[in-house]
Amino acid sequence: MKFPWKETPILYGEDARRFEEEMKRVDAMSEEERQANWKKLCKDVDDFCKEWNVTIKI
Repeated sequence: MKFPWKETPILYGEDARRFEEEMKRVDAMSEEERQANWKKLCKDVDDFCKEWNVTIKI
């Protein structure tokens, strides 16, 4: 890498509260919800790639 990574900033106040709430929401998802989200994401990416003629190589 050309430049070293910067340190992760420490969150305070409302940002810290919002981050904690978001972490709780993500952890509370069931396995079925996670799979459904993954399938929707894959479909959305495929649709985008087809619409914009993008090729993704993995």
